[in-house]
Amino acid sequence: MAKQTINMALAVTAIVFSIGTLLFTLGGSSGSDSDSDLGFDLRQLEERLALLETKLEKAGNRRTQARPFKRPATSEEKTETAGPDQDEKAPGEPQETPENNDEGLAVRISGLQTRIEALESDPIQRGFRYLDSDSAKLRAEGVKALEELARSDPQALAAIQDMLNDSSEDVRWWSIDSLADIDSKESIPLLMNMLNDSSEKVRREVINSLGRMGADAGPQVAGFLDSQDPETRAYAIDALGKMKYAGATDALIASLDDQNGRVRSEAIWSLAETGAKNAAPALRKIYNENPGDNRYSLVRCLKTLGDNEPFNAEFKRLTAQALESEDQNKRTEAIRNLTYFAKSEAKGIFEQLQKDPNKRVRDYAGWALRNDRRRR
Repeated sequence: MAKQTINMALAVTAIVFSIGTLLFTLGGSSGSDSDSDLGFDLRQLEERLALLETKLEKAGNRRTQARPFKRPATSEEKTETAGPDQDEKAPGEPQETPENNDEGLAVRISGLQTRIEALESDPIQRGFRYLDSDSAKLRAEGVKALEELARSDPQALAAIQDMLNDSSEDVRWWSIDSLADIDSKESIPLLMNMLNDSSEKVRREVINSLGRMGADAGPQVAGFLDSQDPETRAYAIDALGKMKYAGATDALIASLDDQNGRVRSEAIWSLAETGAKNAAPALRKIYNENPGDNRYSLVRCLKTLGDNEPFNAEFKRLTAQALESEDQNKRTEAIRNLTYFAKSEAKGIFEQLQKDPNKRVRDYAGWALRNDRRRR
């Protein structure tokens, strides 16, 4: 531990010295009469600053394990998992707040200095300090650093709530996400006010978070079903389902004809979640005529609404395919699909297939029994 601390101190000292040299160079270059020379100097400074930031991040990682940014599950994750012989895709996440090339050198250098000064401080105090940084990236990191504390500490919660007014849409996004992560019910009125935010991305995250929190915001969210942005429409439909808001049933049925595939898929799920039995004929019509990629979603949702016939037919067909097909790819495909929409009903089938002569089929059957991830 002592050796690690010494190495840490040496690394920070070297970085501080480099920043001093960088600042001196930056000051000296300001008097240049040549635009081309100044441009060359700035490019060199940018490259050097990026190198320093990388060194600092490595030094910080030796001190503490940074908590990764994450995003809550989205509708894209409701598709079936790939299977045991393929890497499972990670849940959808927005890109981490970037180093932000729009920030000037002065802001980036200031942020680097803040990192160095806060490196040895308590993580909680570091989070509060980051919130005051000129760097949007550091402010976003500060929000995430305080998230766990905000579950029980009013000061940390208030600090995150204050960041809902930040000038950076990325910081506002992460603040909204953090409040939803900790399920801060008292923050719901603040989030409702942000449905009018100037950023489409922020508005989508507000809608998503209100849905995750089960907020009583159905009428307000339903207003976004007419959005020109298909992603916003999809977020709104998904949130209405999670809120179980039955007041938008007619609009959700109309969304089954939306030109955007994700919007149509979300509408299917939300109609089932809201218990809209009057939507069953429209869903059955899609299943009979052109289910597309939504075949098994329709089967599950129709079963939820009381129409069991498609479920029984698909279950019988896939069971026969999994047990009897001479094509191992079709057998494993059948196992995947059964896992997706009929995991509990197919448990006996999977147990039987674990004794199959084909190793790949056995592997898939074992994966199906272990796979507890139920979509939507």
